[in-house]
Amino acid sequence: MAGLAGLALEKGFKVTGQDKAYYPPMSDQLELLGIKQNNTEEITNDLKKCDVVIIGNSQSRGIDSVEYTLNNNLKYFSGPEWIKKYILYDKFVFVISGTHGKTTTTSMLIKILQENKLDPSYLLGGINLEENISYKYTNSKYFVIEGDEYDTSFFDKRSKFIHYKPNTLIINNLEYDHSDIFENISQIQKQFHFLIRSMPGNANIIYDDNEENVKKIILMGCWSKKNIYRKVSKIKNIIGEHNLKNCSAAIAAAETIGVSRENSFKALEKFSGVKRRLEKIESNNFIIYDDFAHHPTAISASIKALKEEYPEKKITAFFEIRSNSMIRGTHKDNFLNSFKNADNIFIYCKQDIRWLKNIPNINLYTDIDLIVNKIKNSTENVDIVILMSNGDNTEIINKLK
Repeated sequence: MAGLAGLALEKGFKVTGQDKAYYPPMSDQLELLGIKQNNTEEITNDLKKCDVVIIGNSQSRGIDSVEYTLNNNLKYFSGPEWIKKYILYDKFVFVISGTHGKTTTTSMLIKILQENKLDPSYLLGGINLEENISYKYTNSKYFVIEGDEYDTSFFDKRSKFIHYKPNTLIINNLEYDHSDIFENISQIQKQFHFLIRSMPGNANIIYDDNEENVKKIILMGCWSKKNIYRKVSKIKNIIGEHNLKNCSAAIAAAETIGVSRENSFKALEKFSGVKRRLEKIESNNFIIYDDFAHHPTAISASIKALKEEYPEKKITAFFEIRSNSMIRGTHKDNFLNSFKNADNIFIYCKQDIRWLKNIPNINLYTDIDLIVNKIKNSTENVDIVILMSNGDNTEIINKLK
């Protein structure tokens, strides 16, 4: 929502916001933009005086601010609905979707278009390290947006990406996730099918037909042009097979508007990355990587990438169990194996996790200071620390540095 707030500001709207809590890096972005943040779900004077309310998908019935909006017949939208109406209506839209790699692939495509002087507008689910921001609005006809399969709002249970009407759609991969929303992977595939049904015949769908779950979506019906891509073998400064695959999807998407593969390769050699996606942070004792991985496939890919980059180094993995799917134990069968390339493992959660007790060789820590002390007291066995969470790692980073 912070990126959406920034776009609204650039379109000339006066913007305020409220939520129960705000977290870096998005809270930092809001502060830099001068957007007032009310840390409450109660009825505020800003809410009483506003012309339009944009309701995020974390909001639900029973929250004071939501009930006030409904009872007083205020004009309201979901975030994706507002973006479609006020931002995307006259743009050529690239939508980047899939379970893993959305933010990185989106950033890569942005870099390619920028280096080829196409100056796209964009909206990211993270912070672009080069421009240190999650959004941009320009006069370009191109808009690049991350397409999340999570539900839109409490009053619209369709996936967010349904609203974005892509001219070019990337489906990077698909695995079961968001168990608080979807009962099984078939329900997620159905949302993708609904998206594809709304796309024009001259639109493009970019995908890897080695991804079986994605192929099943295409077989459900496809009326747009199909573009199958394959992973490139190497690009300078790109770490990890998963990121090479992200590069490949971005290159294929850029080709749909005439950007050559050669020019895309040159652009990606200058790619500086995304905040909290294998973001390298120097410290006194060891190298720290801050990462957003919170699914076994993403955990495994990030650790493997570092093992390949530093084959002689000892890797310590810190993982916070925080996502709804992880807390529920949705991924428990693949959890332990996802850490196979790590030399040391620390699992952190603020609450007791029952399913974790049945997994051998895994200890759960509820005290972050205890983890920090164990890592700092074992520097001879620690060369690299990768911190993985879909929350905020600032506290542990500051304590480890």
